[in-house]
Amino acid sequence: MDYTIKNSKITITASDRGGELTAIRCADGTDYLWTGSKKYWPGQAPHLFPFIGRLFETRYLYGGESYPLEIHGFLKDSVMTLDSSDDDFLSFSLEANETTLGQYPFNFGLKVCYRLVESSVKITFEVRNHGDKSMPFAIGGHPGFNVPLKKELSFEDYYLEFSEEAVPKRAQPTSSNLMNGIFIEFPLRDGRILELKHSLFDEDAIILKDAARSVTLKSDKDSRAVRVDYPDFKYLGFWHTVRSDAPFVCIEPWTALQGFENTVQEIDKNEDMIVLKPQEVYKNEWTITIFE
Repeated sequence: MDYTIKNSKITITASDRGGELTAIRCADGTDYLWTGSKKYWPGQAPHLFPFIGRLFETRYLYGGESYPLEIHGFLKDSVMTLDSSDDDFLSFSLEANETTLGQYPFNFGLKVCYRLVESSVKITFEVRNHGDKSMPFAIGGHPGFNVPLKKELSFEDYYLEFSEEAVPKRAQPTSSNLMNGIFIEFPLRDGRILELKHSLFDEDAIILKDAARSVTLKSDKDSRAVRVDYPDFKYLGFWHTVRSDAPFVCIEPWTALQGFENTVQEIDKNEDMIVLKPQEVYKNEWTITIFE
């Protein structure tokens, strides 16, 4: 089921399926969010939990047991409960259940909350450990945005501009798109700009660390733009459908990387995982802002 909230500047719609955004519209009705397509990618803005990316053999180890887990975890396919809503606020929740425990043996509670402020939507992840053992997890976002945002323009008319100069490092994927532990410098034009072209994604996602914590999708030929702020996420991914002319780009804040090649990982020994002690709560807020 879909739910819509709005103010005078922005309207969003979100689904109880994973708490996923399905529309981000400005006052004139322009939808900034990728609409989904079987040809390119049916997703729109899934949330990633309790792991991000792929695992070798699509499984991991915990306590000597093996657990199956598909790419980006199970949240994106789970039906969440609408906890509360107001004119400018939505909150969805998911509790551990028989299905999740077969993939992730922890008694968790998870909330995805949306709050509108002017032309921004603030997204909060809240994770609770209801159990009696420490709980490792990763969490992230995967929103796709339409490119171009103006029909007369092309994909190549747009670029990604970081808020500060930096020389981020790119994680080098293996041929099966897992990690090998190697990072190489990924220079940006003027230390801030990545010009868009479809061939950027011929080897799948661009995953960066040590980048600025805010990036804007924009064009010098269009006033419309989208900024994503992710102050407390270690990694940032950019992606569209591999080797295609897909008319969107995903901007993905992640707390951790995907799995390593030839390694069935012990999830509690992954140094990037957030670890919650029993009864602890984790919160992380990030923001999508649209410009008309």
